[in-house]
Amino acid sequence: MSGAPIPTPTSTPRPAGPPLLILVALTGIPTFSINIFVPSMPGLVAYFATSGAAVQLGITLYLLTIGLGQLFFGPISDRFGRRPVLIAGVAIYMLGSLICVVAPAIDEFLVGRVIQALGGCAGLVLGRAMIRDMHSREKSASVLGYVTMTMAVATALAPSAGAYLDAWQGWRASFMLMSLLGAALLLGVWLRARETLHERAPLPSLGHMLGVYRTILLTPRFQRFGGYAVCLAAGYYAYVAGAPHVVITLFGLTPTQFGAFYLLTGSAYISGNFLAGRLSERIGLERMTAVGGVIAFAAGVALIGFGAADIRHPLVVFGPIALSFLGTGLSQPSALSGALDSHPRYIGAGAGLIGALQLGGGALASMTIGLTEGPTPLPFAILSGGMLVLAYAILLLRREGK
Repeated sequence: MSGAPIPTPTSTPRPAGPPLLILVALTGIPTFSINIFVPSMPGLVAYFATSGAAVQLGITLYLLTIGLGQLFFGPISDRFGRRPVLIAGVAIYMLGSLICVVAPAIDEFLVGRVIQALGGCAGLVLGRAMIRDMHSREKSASVLGYVTMTMAVATALAPSAGAYLDAWQGWRASFMLMSLLGAALLLGVWLRARETLHERAPLPSLGHMLGVYRTILLTPRFQRFGGYAVCLAAGYYAYVAGAPHVVITLFGLTPTQFGAFYLLTGSAYISGNFLAGRLSERIGLERMTAVGGVIAFAAGVALIGFGAADIRHPLVVFGPIALSFLGTGLSQPSALSGALDSHPRYIGAGAGLIGALQLGGGALASMTIGLTEGPTPLPFAILSGGMLVLAYAILLLRREGK
């Protein structure tokens, strides 16, 4: 199948779009919704008289739906515009949240989570796309740095918020909060979100859509920056999936101690995002990606080295991971901006593709970690650290295609 032809964009003034607060909410709320109900999972098992595996599907199906949904929302927004598709997506998210609130059984609850994720992924895709519509590459990287920082904060705070709400009013309170956040966001988008797409693309058939994705994938610029971003995501999900086994089971830490060290890595990521927001426009996309890549590479080498030496101390895991998160926070926004710039006419499709690939790479990494758990930390170190090394190698090997 040949790649779809990509029209050359004309030079036009960049449109004004929604306020930064709305862009932050578009990406932060769907991320917040992934983990907020985790503390309520044992209670859900008892309430619905079901198994823990069935309740776990509330996370698995949410992630899968977000990954697949991004592939469709991007091209649809390239055709119909960002604003109408965004309004529909936020409304779908709110509907899914309400279904979870009133769900009488686990099946209806899972249906609500799928609908919630389908609407939520619109915000993830279109938030990125609208930022790229509105700004240059370097400015986009700066704005994405602040937005990604907010996503990191939302992810870190979600379980604590869910635990408090569950203790206060039970598990439904978390989903009521999500419903209210969805309603507030829908109102904000309706009143304040202007259209940012200047020139609309034809709605592709399935075959043409696959051709567009194929064309984007074969672009050296996308392979370089997108491949780097996907490897960083895979390293992150390998850490999330594998660190509890290594640190709690093998090293003997308590879950409370694990949570305290987890804040170290989260703080490093937030710090990197903050610096990206402050420095990306001034320093430039290439240098920001290169600096972050070097830091992540050094962290990956250290993690593999400690794993091979079988040194059993929490800092041999959390230290390199915190360093890698600093590098990721610095460089990920620039990498995403560079990947989205591969085909400016199809920014929506590119945003959906990079999001799906990141989530797919993360799912594969987390599944592999589960299959390789053993009596030593080496498999974890090789996979998580190896993804960081591979990310930097992609930056170097594909440099001629930038």
